[in-house]
Amino acid sequence: MRSMRTFAAGAVALLAFSFAVPAAHAAPRTNCDKALAAAQQAERYYDGLKTDLLRSIANGGHPGTAERQALQKAESVRNSTSTEAEHVCAGA
Repeated sequence: MRSMRTFAAGAVALLAFSFAVPAAHAAPRTNCDKALAAAQQAERYYDGLKTDLLRSIANGGHPGTAERQALQKAESVRNSTSTEAEHVCAGA
């Protein structure tokens, strides 16, 4: 269970970092494209954490507070990036 906490904490840090550092080789994109990419990345991250959590439970594990908080944080990021993409793309 400790390794799951470490993974979750590291994954949250990586997610936060990935939003802050744009790809150096990427072609110029519109604000809508950037917002959609961020929303899709947040969705994939959330889905991955949720799958891991459910797999752990199915294998008899008992996810702790850290794992559940990591999933809630990922869900919050997913929701906010999705909302942001809707606003940005509606104005594009």
